Amino acid sequence: MRIALCLFTTLIAGALPIAMGAQEPAPQPSAPAAATQEAKPSSRSPLKIGVALEGGGALGEAHIGVLKWFEEHHIPVDYLAGTSMGGLVGGFYSTGKSADDLRMIVEKANWPLLLRGGTPYEDLAFRRKEDARQVPNSLVIGLKNGATLPPGLNTGHQINLLIDRETLPYAALKSFNDLPIPFRCVSTELVSGKPFVFKEGSLSDALRSTISIPGVFAPIRRGDQVFVDGGLVDNLPTDVVRQMGADVIIAVHLQISKTSAKEIQSAFGVLGRSVELVIAETELRGMAGADLIIRANVEDFSSSDYEKSEALIQKGYEAAEAKAQILKVYALNDTDWAEYVHKKESRMRTVPGAPQFVRVTGVDERAVANMEAFLHPLLGKTLVPEQFDGLLTRLTGVGRYDSITYDLIEENGKEGLLVRVHEKGYAPPMLQPAFAIDGSQTDDVNFTLGARLTFMDVAGYRSEWRTDLQFGATYGIATELFRPVTPFSKWFVLPFLNASQGTFNIYHKSDPRAVYRLDNVLTGANFGYLFNRFNELRLGYGIGYVDSTLRLGKPEYSSFSGRVGALQVRYIRDHTNEAVIPTRGHFLQADFRWFDNNPGATEAFPSLELRGSYYRSLTATRSLYFEARGGSTLGFTHVGTPQFFLGAPGLLSAYGVHELSGNQYFYSRAGYLYKLFTLPPFVGKQVYLTGSAEVGKMYGDSFAPRISVDGAGGLIIETALGPVLLGGSYGDTGHQKWFFQLGRLF
Repeated sequence: MRIALCLFTTLIAGALPIAMGAQEPAPQPSAPAAATQEAKPSSRSPLKIGVALEGGGALGEAHIGVLKWFEEHHIPVDYLAGTSMGGLVGGFYSTGKSADDLRMIVEKANWPLLLRGGTPYEDLAFRRKEDARQVPNSLVIGLKNGATLPPGLNTGHQINLLIDRETLPYAALKSFNDLPIPFRCVSTELVSGKPFVFKEGSLSDALRSTISIPGVFAPIRRGDQVFVDGGLVDNLPTDVVRQMGADVIIAVHLQISKTSAKEIQSAFGVLGRSVELVIAETELRGMAGADLIIRANVEDFSSSDYEKSEALIQKGYEAAEAKAQILKVYALNDTDWAEYVHKKESRMRTVPGAPQFVRVTGVDERAVANMEAFLHPLLGKTLVPEQFDGLLTRLTGVGRYDSITYDLIEENGKEGLLVRVHEKGYAPPMLQPAFAIDGSQTDDVNFTLGARLTFMDVAGYRSEWRTDLQFGATYGIATELFRPVTPFSKWFVLPFLNASQGTFNIYHKSDPRAVYRLDNVLTGANFGYLFNRFNELRLGYGIGYVDSTLRLGKPEYSSFSGRVGALQVRYIRDHTNEAVIPTRGHFLQADFRWFDNNPGATEAFPSLELRGSYYRSLTATRSLYFEARGGSTLGFTHVGTPQFFLGAPGLLSAYGVHELSGNQYFYSRAGYLYKLFTLPPFVGKQVYLTGSAEVGKMYGDSFAPRISVDGAGGLIIETALGPVLLGGSYGDTGHQKWFFQLGRLF
C-alpha cells in the first residue's frame, strides 16, 4: 500500500506523493452515466472477472466509487483481492455489503479515534485516568522483557472492533472462497520478509494484518509469524486475482501527484520517498498483470483525508465512468444480473440475535472469571454491536491489554461469542517518563524530570504498586500500594509514603520576595471505595515531618519545622472527555483535612478545599470552559503558616507566583478554546488558541485588592512530551506578565 504503509512518515512530514511517469494521464471526468446499458450481452459471459484494489490509506475510499459504478452498470465481480485499505474495502465488500453500505461505514466511522487507537479517556479505569492526568504525555516504556517501546503508536483496538463488527457473521468461515465474493488480501510477513496471502482462517485477523502500517499499528502475531501492511511486497495484487481463477483482471490504481525536489528536505521526507519508490515498483508489476486499469485521480488528496470520503468516492465513480466504453462489454443483462445478485445473497450470513454464552481466552483464570461476569448481562439479549464494543473498550481501560477482539462460536448447538484478549507483550510493569518546565516567572524557569513506575498484581490480583520519582527543581519520591480488599471488591486499602525536597518561591509581580527551602516526609494509609471509573472516595491518616527554611529575601512567614499529622478525606469525580485539554464534561474534587498537629499552629484545625470544572463543546473546533474553586480553614485562625496561595497561570495568571496568601479564598475563570489544527500522532494531538477571564479573592492578605481580576490568553500545543502553554496575562493594579509551561494545564 503506497501511502498507507508510509503513513508514519506522511503523518509527520505530510503526504509524500510519488510520480508514476509510465502512467497514462487520467481521463477528464465526465458526468455519471445512467444505470442503463448501451450494449448488453444476451447471456452471462463465461469469463470470470477479478478485481484488484490498491492500497493508499484514505485514498482507498475511492474504491467504493468504482464498485458503486460496477453495481449500477451490472459489472459482476467474481473474484476480489486487495492490499491495505484496498484489502479492507475489498474484504467488507466480499461479505455481500453494497457500495452504499461501505459508504455509510466510512462516513459514520470516527476516524480520529480509529487512527489514534487506544482507549478513549472516558473509558479508562479510574487509576489509569489518574495516570493520564498526572503524567500528561504519550510515552510509555514497557519493562516486562527489559526496556521496550510499544510495537506501534496504535494498539489497533478501535479498528479491530470496526472490523469484527462488520465481519462477525463470517467468523466461523473455513475458506474465503465461501464468502459471497471469493476474496484474498496481502500482508507482509516480517520474519520471512515475504508476501503472505490470506485465503482462510479469521477474516477479521486477515483484514487487520493487511492494514497494519509498521510503526503506526501494532503488528498481528500468529505463532512465530508477524504480519504488517502488504504494500511493501504487493500493493496491487493482480497476480493474486489471477491465481484465484479470474479470466479478466481489472486493477484499480490510485493516481497521485508527482513528487518535487523541494518536498524531500527532512530525514523523514527522504525515508518516506525511499519507501514509496519500493512500493511503486510493486504497483508497476501489478499494473503489468492487469487486463484493464482504472485510474482514480486523487492528486488533490492525502492518505490521511479519511473524512473526505464523499469526494474520494466520487473520484472513484468518475474513474470507472471514464472507462465505460471498455467496461460495458462485461456488463450483464437484467436476467443474468439478477441471477448473479441472488447467488451472492444466498451465500450471505447474518449475526445471531441473542448470544447464549461468552468465552474469554488470552488471560488467566481470575481475569476470565471477571470478564465473563462483566459481560454476562448481555446474554440472551439481542446483540447490539455498539454496546458490546463499548464494554470491550472499557475492559482495555485497565491498562493490561492492547486490544480485545471477538468471534462467533457454536457449542452444543448454541451460538455464543468468543472474546480474545490480547495482552501487552511489553508491559506491565511500565515506566512513564514525565517532563515539567515551569516558566510562570520567565526569569526563573524551573525544570523537573520525572517518571512513574507501575507494577501490577504484586500483592494479589488487581493490586498496583505505583512509584513517582522527580529530579531537578524538586527531588522526591512518592510511592503507594493499591490493594482491593478482595480480588473483585470495590473497597481498597492504600498505604503510602512521600518524601520531597525543593524550593518555595514567593513573588510580587515579577520581583522575588522570598525563597524557602521546603523538605517534607509523609506516610500513612487510606481506606477507600472505587464506585466506578468516574468516582472515588478515600479516607485516611497521614503523619510526617516538614521543614521550611528561609534562604533568600524578606520573610513572608517565619521558618518552621516539626511534626505534621492530619485526617484526610478526598472525593474525586472525573467525567471529562480528555485528560489534558477537556472539551466536554465536568470534574469535581473535594479535599478535607483535620490537622491534629502542624508546625506553627496553636490548635487543631480543619481545612476544606473544593474545585469544580465544566467543559462544553460548541462545535467541532470551539468549546468553553468554566472553573471555580475555593478553600477555607472554616474560621480557625491559629493555623501557623498560610494554607492557600494564589498567583500563577490558571490561578490569577497576571500575578506573581504565590503572591497572595491566606486561610480563605475563592477563584473562578471562564475561558474559550479554538482548535487550530491536529498534529500528526508521532508529534502530538491538538493545537488550540485560548483566552480566559479570571476573578479571585484572597482573604486576610494585606497586599491583596478587594477583588483581583485579569485576562489571559495563549497558545496550547498538545505534544508527545506533554502540553505546552505559551501565553500572557494582564490584570489590575499593574499586574502583567508573559509565561510558558510544559506539563499539566487544567
